[in-house]
Amino acid sequence: MSQSEFRSGFIALIGKPNVGKSTLLNRLVGTKVAITSSKPQTTRRRILGVRHGPGHQMVFVDTPGFCPAEHVLGKRMLESAQAEGKEADIVVLVTDGTHMPTDEDRRVGEFLVGVSACKLLVVNKVDLVKPKEALLPRIVAYQELAGFEEIFPLSAREGQNLDPLIHCLVSRLPPGDPYFPADQVSDQDPERLTEEIIREKVLHATRQEVPHSVAVRLEEFRPGDNPSTWFIRALVYVEREGQKAILVGKNGTMLKKIGSQARVELEALLGKKVFLDLWVKVKPDWRNRADWLRALGYD
Repeated sequence: MSQSEFRSGFIALIGKPNVGKSTLLNRLVGTKVAITSSKPQTTRRRILGVRHGPGHQMVFVDTPGFCPAEHVLGKRMLESAQAEGKEADIVVLVTDGTHMPTDEDRRVGEFLVGVSACKLLVVNKVDLVKPKEALLPRIVAYQELAGFEEIFPLSAREGQNLDPLIHCLVSRLPPGDPYFPADQVSDQDPERLTEEIIREKVLHATRQEVPHSVAVRLEEFRPGDNPSTWFIRALVYVEREGQKAILVGKNGTMLKKIGSQARVELEALLGKKVFLDLWVKVKPDWRNRADWLRALGYD
């Protein structure tokens, strides 16, 4: 195949929070490039994941979930998701097959009506649908949200029924050169991915208002004194003293648990023994402060 026949393009994964967009991204790329959790709005910024194939390259764009903005960070997340949906070559609406469309789904559908790109519908979490007969009316209801060229019921968590979606995406890629080298699967550098992994463990370990108020920033990220080690010092920000107390836990037990879980994944990522030093600090109302959003990489 000549270079002129090569196909490549950007594919935006959009939808309301907690429908499995990041899980689907990781499945399509074949490795973990985005953190996941059961908490809504786990994804806060655009993440690119790259899938390479014979004669083609797919650049998937994982976007923050569409939902009403309650703070400046939420507004920026919504603006980011909308911008990616408008600029992509292909837009994939990811929905939750365990229920009928919600008002949030309908708002995403209204946005999609104004998008001229190829639109595909993914109905995710079909492995959780019981009885199976309940799935068809939900698919029909989701289909009515916008004009979709194809519909794909699947399970990103279980990796079921992904091949038809992949084949469809490849067939709709526009001609063009690859955007990334053949050995690159994400635009995230190790520092950013480290921050996200730590935040993911916080999301898994905490409940109520804490997950939404957490941000992570690295202070040190360097080789350790021993060449086989790596030293990381990270600050975990929350908005209130009560949240800090929950995150630290009695005698520091919660923070130790988070650190231990993060360390296991970071050692696999970096290929070295990791010394992880976590600190929790209170930064009131940081989600509404432009200076802190910039400092934390949410600009």
